[in-house]
Amino acid sequence: MHMPDGVLNPTTLVVAGAASVGALAWSMHEVRRGRPRLGMALGGAAGLLIAHLADVPLYGPYTAHLIGGTLLAIAIGPWLAMMTMATALALEAFLWHDGGTATLGANMLVMGVVGILVGYGAYRGALAVASRLHRDAEEPSALAKASAAAAGAWLSVMASALTLVSLVSVGGVTTLGAVTGAPEATLGDLLPRYAAWGLLEAFVTGVAVAAGLAWGRSVVRIEGAAEIGQRVPVLSR
Repeated sequence: MHMPDGVLNPTTLVVAGAASVGALAWSMHEVRRGRPRLGMALGGAAGLLIAHLADVPLYGPYTAHLIGGTLLAIAIGPWLAMMTMATALALEAFLWHDGGTATLGANMLVMGVVGILVGYGAYRGALAVASRLHRDAEEPSALAKASAAAAGAWLSVMASALTLVSLVSVGGVTTLGAVTGAPEATLGDLLPRYAAWGLLEAFVTGVAVAAGLAWGRSVVRIEGAAEIGQRVPVLSR
């Protein structure tokens, strides 16, 4: 999903970049309100770099890599996750030329803003539904948490894919195929591939959350979207 330079027209680049800057500014505001977890953020950035550099073949010329935004948001909260994702994407663009420097804002919007907000929102929503269905339980079960994380991860990939397709379709100076490496690619060709890619993201995210629960760790905490500033345990027994 890393768009190279020369894909989007200047107007689209400015609009997408402004949206990303606005989201990051809000993220910084929210992070300042809570307790910084810079150690976890640095670890998350390193993990993102590794995940983004490992391309997985999907079909023909199509390759993909794990995004990791939903898992990161579950671990350190959505706002710090956005800042961490921005750092990772900037390093990739400037050091490894994975994604263009001019399209950095657009790539951040696709993976770091839309992907994280949709994935984390879906995760929180699924947990809320699980809590209502099992009112007698003190908190959602480990299976519910892992399943919610997996669902959020899949939806984040689809939301990111639709955002990328929308940007290229509305403000692109090239074709969708040129972005993905398949010259004749169409929207109908791309979405099933992204859906399959999302299954891999969902599996890895769900397994990671389940592993954290199995190890009995209660150090991972998040900031609930509805309880800004209030920290609630997620990966705990």
